[in-house]
Amino acid sequence: MYMTVDSRRSKMVTFRVSMEEYHSLEAACIERRVRSISELARAAVQQWIRESSLPNPFHDELQQVERRIQVLAKELERLQYLVQLQKAIPSGKPTAQ
Repeated sequence: MYMTVDSRRSKMVTFRVSMEEYHSLEAACIERRVRSISELARAAVQQWIRESSLPNPFHDELQQVERRIQVLAKELERLQYLVQLQKAIPSGKPTAQ
């Protein structure tokens, strides 16, 4: 959603920054030849929104790997339980006395 030159900006968003952050923002405006901190912040937020809305190409693959790890973890727990159970059950073999 891009505003045209004729679009009026009627809403205000405010946030507080430290003096150090403010000086850093001023320097960024000068470096990037941006008119104001508001313009810099607006552009940064719009860019962040665009980038965060892009689909992650590895999202589905990552979820599949996470599910497989969960399955393996459950199987490992089951095997550990069986080993402990086997150790607890007498084998029926004669023991040396």
